[in-house]
Amino acid sequence: GDVFRHGNAAGTSPHGGVLCLAGDDHGAKSSTQAAQSDFIFKAVGIPLLSPSTVQEYIDFGLHGFAMSRFSGCWVGFKCVTDVVESSASVYVDPERVQIRLPQDFQMPQGGVGIRWPEYLGFIEQERRLYHHKLFAALAYVRANDLNRTVWDAPKARLGIVTTGKAYNDVRQA
Repeated sequence: GDVFRHGNAAGTSPHGGVLCLAGDDHGAKSSTQAAQSDFIFKAVGIPLLSPSTVQEYIDFGLHGFAMSRFSGCWVGFKCVTDVVESSASVYVDPERVQIRLPQDFQMPQGGVGIRWPEYLGFIEQERRLYHHKLFAALAYVRANDLNRTVWDAPKARLGIVTTGKAYNDVRQA
């Protein structure tokens, strides 16, 4: 996990970006043990995108790089066996994904990106990650409506929150 911890703490360039693809195998279909990346990404402060379809691998991939550039964070990208090992027709229109930069986030002095040299680096890097970069990632998610309500009921007493492949499974059920 050190590569994730140190890489994310150092950050990314506004002209670069890092998308960490994690091959999850929840059912141990092609692995000796079941694998789930959510916990390691959370532990090191890496925001996670969880595509539910082949189309979302393209759409969320574009958003992942844009979020990484804006927030200075590495961005996790969950690749679940049942979706990765499938096929589908997809739209590749360059205008399909419209990237909107947040207007409600105030960048700190010096920005959130990687810098060199950074004296007392780990202390400053950690402060920047937990006080600015993760909030920048959340602002990006809001600006691009990446977390959304699919069905709304005005007086609902029960809600179901799900992501990725589980979203498709819940809808099918």
